[in-house]
Formats: sequence, C-alpha cells, structure tokens
Amino acid sequence: MPPPPPSPTVEVYWRPGCRYCAAMRATLGDAGVSARWCNIWKDPDARAFVRSVADGNETVPTVRVGDEVMVAPRPHKVVERVAEIDPSLVADSRPWPPLRLAHLIVVATLLVAAGAVMVGTDSSWGTPLVGVALAAHMGLRWMRGRRAAVVDAGH
Repeated sequence: MPPPPPSPTVEVYWRPGCRYCAAMRATLGDAGVSARWCNIWKDPDARAFVRSVADGNETVPTVRVGDEVMVAPRPHKVVERVAEIDPSLVADSRPWPPLRLAHLIVVATLLVAAGAVMVGTDSSWGTPLVGVALAAHMGLRWMRGRRAAVVDAGH
C-alpha cells in the first residue's frame, strides 16, 4: 500500500484592504485551516508569483494548496479542496460554526432593532444602531480570522 500523500501547504497571497482577502481569512479561520499569508505589497517574490499565475495581474486572494493554484477562489472552495486532500486539516466542517452563527445573530439583531427604531419614531435614532451593527460585524469578522493559525510571511 502506498504511503498517504503529504498534507498540503496552504499559501494565501493577499494585500491589505482587500475585502475578499478578509473573507478568505475569516472562512479559513472558521474551518481551522492553517495558512501562510504572503503580502504582495511587501514581498516582491509573492507579487511576481501572483502575476505569473494571474495573466500579469495582481489578483488577490490567490491561493496555493499544495501544487494547485487558485486565482480569486471563493473561500469555501479552498476549504473544500483542503478537505479533499487531507480532511484532518479542516477542524470544523459544519456549515455554521459557533462563532459564525454568533456573528450572524448579533449583526442581524442590531439591524432589526435599528429598523424598528427608525420605522417607529420618524427620527434618526436608529442610525447609531446601524453604526454599532457595522462595528460589530467588522470586529467579529476580525475575530473569526484570528482563529486560524496564521503565519504572516510579509517582511
């Protein structure tokens, strides 16, 4: 019987301010997938690699799973691919991990409350609640991304 294939190395090529990269970080964090994160704005070799696989563009996120390269993949496709190669690398394959479910409940509750206040009072009292909902969303998204074992390869 041949030995099992080695576990894939997951590398994510990203840049600061990219919302698709933030979504990738959150999704990989939810799934417990460890990745090496290469900032293309700080690492010229990473930038050159992305250009070589993305028709000369700096399209991020670009993800390498083992020898396979995916340009701008949907985050769940990366998790699925990692699970296909080595299921032990995906810690949580449930569709709604607890932190993601909490994220959804908190933000939805704040937005519903804001809407109810605005509709019921003819004033802008609900507007601050929308801001709180946005802040909660960003904070919870950051927390979800921090769950992943992340190695930042930026210099």
